[in-house]
Amino acid sequence: MVMDRTFLPRCAVGASVLFVGLGLAAGTSAQTVTGSPGAPTVRQERPYTGTPSARAAENYDAQGVRVGSFRLFPDLELDEVFNDNIYATTNGSGTPKTASFIQLIKPTLDLRSDWNNHMLNLFARGAFGIYSASSTEDYQDVSAGFDGRVDIQRDWNVYGGFSFNHRHEDRGTPNVTTSAFAPTQYNQLVGNVGYYQRFNRLNVRLDGRLDNFTYFNNGVGPAQGVVQNSDRDRTEFREAARFGYEFSPGYQVWTRGSLNQRDYNTVPDSTGFNRNSNGWDVVGGVAVDFGGITSVEAFAGYIQQNYSDSRFTQVSVPTFGLTGYWNPIRELMFKPFVRRTVEDSALTTAVAYISTAFGADVNYQVRPNIEFDVHGDYSLADYLPFPGVTSQRYEQYLTLRAGLLYRPTPNFYVGPSYQFMHRTSNQPVSDYDQNMIMLRLGARL
Repeated sequence: MVMDRTFLPRCAVGASVLFVGLGLAAGTSAQTVTGSPGAPTVRQERPYTGTPSARAAENYDAQGVRVGSFRLFPDLELDEVFNDNIYATTNGSGTPKTASFIQLIKPTLDLRSDWNNHMLNLFARGAFGIYSASSTEDYQDVSAGFDGRVDIQRDWNVYGGFSFNHRHEDRGTPNVTTSAFAPTQYNQLVGNVGYYQRFNRLNVRLDGRLDNFTYFNNGVGPAQGVVQNSDRDRTEFREAARFGYEFSPGYQVWTRGSLNQRDYNTVPDSTGFNRNSNGWDVVGGVAVDFGGITSVEAFAGYIQQNYSDSRFTQVSVPTFGLTGYWNPIRELMFKPFVRRTVEDSALTTAVAYISTAFGADVNYQVRPNIEFDVHGDYSLADYLPFPGVTSQRYEQYLTLRAGLLYRPTPNFYVGPSYQFMHRTSNQPVSDYDQNMIMLRLGARL
């Protein structure tokens, strides 16, 4: 792997501007699939010292509707977005950027158990985008599923979940073909099951996860044929075991090993390659919790991915990650993160790419009903080229977003937000910039 010599300076620049942007809500950027819970994280955040009456007056959280031993949380959000570059048109390409207003409709239903033991949550969520400038960009994202946990004893439980998700891939992201006539759509089935038990200072967690992806073929134009996205249809399996030891209250060391298998439906694909692979990683880490004010978990290790096609290069790289939580005052939360993964590539010039991301989320409660959120991240995509491809693609992404949210009552919220995204690539005419401004309006129970 060839590493850009400007990597560290650029990371420093990216970190220094994390707080410049304002936070765009989920639905206008890449969306993640809801996971399932494992062992509950016990973390005592800074206590509230106000009187009970003051606490009640400052409570703007959704209360939900009681349904037997469950609580139902309905939410409907209507957003108006202005995007100045909906196709992620590259700088210097000679093609003018296309701007558009976008109407977002985001309904949500969450049904959560209200039990002393065990847990069961069901959800259904949607995000529907309507573009005024081009109907080909419209999308209809939906998710539905459940997750839960069975508490066998105080420190012993099993957990799992399942969800169906219909998604789209945003323009300008690493796996998107720039010539595609419309955004790529796909279905994803997610299932997982796990076991957690604590033995005094020792704890163990076993996880298994399945992801099934089905992609829809995409046209490159009314008369230019299709992008064969069905070549990406696959099922991914992952098995992991983690062992931790708490040598002092709030201090834990742990190690984890995991396996993965990626099985493609079409072998070989339309380009004649076998994309099946299997891999493993072994990491060790430490978790520290300073009584709810500060907690951090960091790990490092090694990751390897082996491909069935002998023409593909084996991926063998160090891996590392970090998640943190800092709560210096009750109104302020700061959450940094670092992560590195190996992702399959959808490009015809690369089999995979190494994704490395650094970033942070900040939440500041200006008043009980006024919330300010900031997010910044800097990520790298280092591609592993196909045999015969002489140019190794290398891309860097900077994303800054945040927003202000005002709740006049616990049942309504409104607020503006802004996002800036920039991509730098070593490929000719591949850099682009994108600005999005949004006004959120929502109602909930």
